[in-house]
Amino acid sequence: MTVLGVSDGITANYASNFPYLTSAEFSEACVSFLPRLHGSGITSRPLPSTEKDLYDGIEITTLREYGDIRVTSKAFILLSPIYSLPVLYFSSEYTSLHTGESTPITLVEDVYKYVITNPSQISLLSEPTMPSVSGSGAISQCEHPLYHGLLCFYIHPCHTGEVMNTLNEDPEVPDITLHSYLPLWIGFVGATVGIAIRG
Repeated sequence: MTVLGVSDGITANYASNFPYLTSAEFSEACVSFLPRLHGSGITSRPLPSTEKDLYDGIEITTLREYGDIRVTSKAFILLSPIYSLPVLYFSSEYTSLHTGESTPITLVEDVYKYVITNPSQISLLSEPTMPSVSGSGAISQCEHPLYHGLLCFYIHPCHTGEVMNTLNEDPEVPDITLHSYLPLWIGFVGATVGIAIRG
């Protein structure tokens, strides 16, 4: 599969200022990550940028059922213009399997009840000075950076650089290229909301 002129070939390109990414580096990381998501059975699509041949990120859709409720979440992997690191944004709704009526999830308490699948993982990403909800302050609510008017939540990128540097220094982890950046990142950030890739 070729996406915007970039082939499936694995390259050994590295971030010029690791762990931070430029928009072009992030776009390349997204292009190489999409086949991994699809190979793991995860519904995802690229978010094209207004800049030619670049992506703004990736959208991922997940479904989970809790008794008579289905929770649909859309997660968005976007590059923070402030931190130059990936950030996971997500919006969710629950639908009654009896009535078919859908309601957006707007309360942090409901995020922890229906969306967060690994609370201990999210606590690793929290800032000690942030207010705590269910033991973590790593999640905040905001307007979606691309879809104005859409209320969403995001996982703070405060410790992303630190975690990526720790992984990069681990002798058990191969050098982190643009091809392996997002799969490693989603391993500790995506796990909090039930996104896991195979192999």
